[in-house]
Amino acid sequence: MNSKSKAPSIPIDGVMSYEDWLRGRRPRRELENLVAPGVIRRQGSSKDRRLRKLFDGERGLPFPTTEEL
Repeated sequence: MNSKSKAPSIPIDGVMSYEDWLRGRRPRRELENLVAPGVIRRQGSSKDRRLRKLFDGERGLPFPTTEEL
């Protein structure tokens, strides 16, 4: 694994702050696209009725593209 990662690491004895998580989101997204490109959201689940009611017919909030991060 690369020791010069752009993403902040999660502390062993603590909690990662939201700002650190957000700062590491773009590098994580770029790395995951190397492994599994494309949308990884499930097409359906047993909770679809509840999800679609909450999110105006969609299964969840829209994911921003990597360029938007």
